[in-house]
Amino acid sequence: MIEPPLPGVSIQEGPRDWQVLQQDREGKAFVRLAGVYRTNAPEFRVEARVVRENDGRPVSRDTDWRAAELLPDQRWRLELRGIPVGGLYRVETRVWRTKCPDIRPMRGDYIHHLGVGDLWVIAGQSNASGTGTGYVEDPPALGVHLFGNDEQWKLATHPLEDATHTLHPITVHGVFQAHSPWISFGRRLLADQGYPIGLIPTALGGSPLRRWDPGADLYNNMLDMVRKAGGRVRGIAWYQGESDANPQGSKDYLERFGRFVAGVRRDLGEPQLPIITGQLGRYTDAGQDQQKHRSWSAIREAQRQAALQLPQVALVTGVDLLMSDEIHLSAAANVMLGQRFADAVLASTSGRALPPGIHLVRTEWIMQPSPALRLHFEPPAAGWVKVGPIEDFRVEDAMGSVELTAIEVDDRGWVDLRLGRGPGGGVTVHAHYGANPIPSLRDRDQRPIYAFTVAVPPP
Repeated sequence: MIEPPLPGVSIQEGPRDWQVLQQDREGKAFVRLAGVYRTNAPEFRVEARVVRENDGRPVSRDTDWRAAELLPDQRWRLELRGIPVGGLYRVETRVWRTKCPDIRPMRGDYIHHLGVGDLWVIAGQSNASGTGTGYVEDPPALGVHLFGNDEQWKLATHPLEDATHTLHPITVHGVFQAHSPWISFGRRLLADQGYPIGLIPTALGGSPLRRWDPGADLYNNMLDMVRKAGGRVRGIAWYQGESDANPQGSKDYLERFGRFVAGVRRDLGEPQLPIITGQLGRYTDAGQDQQKHRSWSAIREAQRQAALQLPQVALVTGVDLLMSDEIHLSAAANVMLGQRFADAVLASTSGRALPPGIHLVRTEWIMQPSPALRLHFEPPAAGWVKVGPIEDFRVEDAMGSVELTAIEVDDRGWVDLRLGRGPGGGVTVHAHYGANPIPSLRDRDQRPIYAFTVAVPPP
């Protein structure tokens, strides 16, 4: 015989305080509850319900007081289905008594601060785990919650990769953890979509893509965290590539990233799982290492191609953002980057936001009155704006770098690169070339163009 620890209802299985449940395609979720009870009433029911935390009202008729199944040894179980997207909610339990001197309901355990919304996995390396320093207003928000590496749900606060009491030492890099983009990301989604956001951080500073191959250690750790957070997620926010920005790592990055995408969609059972990927920012310490510069451009182009070729992969750029050291974004830049990641989600899933960057559409040669390479972009919102001289572009051919004598922009969406000489064979045009480019051109909503490296057919 089990001796329940308290009179009334004790919950032993179910969601935890602060947990965010992933909504289904109908905008609903369910909870399974189980535990033990203790009462001397001759007739009784064990019941549970879900109420709104702000006013105590039941969230729906279907999730108001429901009677549990009573099992041997004073055990009970109950499934509450149809919990609508939203929150924050509270799960309440009680014993309803009849035919006894005191017919008031007996107490039961509670589950607090429960939400139904979307869960996002955070994966990649240090700019994903968060190392940005400096002061910026980026507070926690009720409704943006964290499943930490201690396997506890809580209010999301910086740093997300806090290793205190971690059960996942594989993601402990050892350097000081600071500001990341993801509270800003969650707060922006919460404000626009109106329901809670759960964050599952799994990133590790310095990790190359091979450690995220299906079956590799960081990949398996990510799946383990997802399983323990509930098993289903809305998507993945991915920022990685710095450790592959070398001649060997960059040559097949697109193919290997495609394997990661296919693997995680297969293993999470979501063939169209959205993956929002950050295009590499800057590295200010490359000096004159031309292999390093070409490798950074190659990774950015691979990331751009992933967004163009793979369904439900969106791209975010941060090459124009402030740095806190030679390779990491500042705290203020992380806030902006998180908003861009959220805008990418909202643009691709609901059309309620502009994409966070501007894609190249095609190239065209204009030979009169002098040779020019015309770059056609998605039309910039409200026109182009430049911050200082336009140094965003580089043209090369078989003879080397081609001088740009003028750069002319047109608000219909194109940019003309006037060449100092006629192009030879093997023309390539870059935007934001190298490890440490100087971005200037953007639209009046401050959206930059995405970096690219494109071979151009001869005129």
